[in-house]
Amino acid sequence: MTPEEKRYLIFGFVLIIASINPLSLMLANQLEIARFSFDMLLVWGAGLIGVYLAKLMYSKGDEISKSILSLNYKTKGVLYSWGIGGALLTLWYLPNFFDLSVISTEFRVLQILSFIIAGIFGGIGWDALGKAMRSFTLFSMFSMMAAVAELFLEMAGYYSVNYYPVYPTYQLVQTSYMLFVMAAVPSTYYMVKVLKDLGLF
Repeated sequence: MTPEEKRYLIFGFVLIIASINPLSLMLANQLEIARFSFDMLLVWGAGLIGVYLAKLMYSKGDEISKSILSLNYKTKGVLYSWGIGGALLTLWYLPNFFDLSVISTEFRVLQILSFIIAGIFGGIGWDALGKAMRSFTLFSMFSMMAAVAELFLEMAGYYSVNYYPVYPTYQLVQTSYMLFVMAAVPSTYYMVKVLKDLGLF
């Protein structure tokens, strides 16, 4: 492993520890904006570890590693990153599951483990994604973040509908603004980058 590849592992663990230490968990239970932020850090950290593991398996070349990487490359990274990773993330942001992960310690542990698994599979899948597909993945992620923020903002701000009643409605509004601001510039950038990677200009 090169020093650069080892940095994936180290930085990944740093992000995970930052997101699930006792202080972070306490803040996430009290503030919705903290919950969304630490969830993102957790997935990004696990994703970096996934990238490291993909490179490690490639260098080891044993039968198990070959099987995992073979399926990854046959599906061009989509199965691991979009299928497994995306499905696990989506599950825990369905309102009922999300609320349970806040009020129940057992469900919170399951949610954290699921996000780590999702991130690792996402990172392994990332290694097999093509250049255009990587840009499209990031574009989709930030675009969905902006779309969800807009939906939450409209419903909570104008109709007082709170999809996650475990937190106060005003916190959902604040979180929506944060997500929208975080997603606006990256989604535009990666939209243009997808077109460039496809050679359209």
